[in-house]
Amino acid sequence: MQTEDVKDPARGSDVAAAIRELAAAVRATVPEPPADPDALLTAEEVEELLQLSPRTLKDQAAAGVLPHHRFGKHYRFTRGDVAEIVRLSAASVKALRRRVSVADAAQDFRAA
Repeated sequence: MQTEDVKDPARGSDVAAAIRELAAAVRATVPEPPADPDALLTAEEVEELLQLSPRTLKDQAAAGVLPHHRFGKHYRFTRGDVAEIVRLSAASVKALRRRVSVADAAQDFRAA
């Protein structure tokens, strides 16, 4: 590159545009900063993560089934609470999916 090219205003704007384009590409590839592990999530935010109704989350929290933090009438969930909710959900699904033999099912049917 010659010194005359650097002094050319048109060439300088091309370089600046290339730098802006490169910076935008780098920003697009860098992951978002990690979420604050101590952040409190609303029932609506947990809904987006777990696909559960906010009303169900609040009802289950009020019944003491789900871990949560309550501030007045507001329910909040830590990321640890959400992980525990997922664990509890997986455990309840496994409990419902136990295998029953045909003989046991027939015996239960006869007893009823």
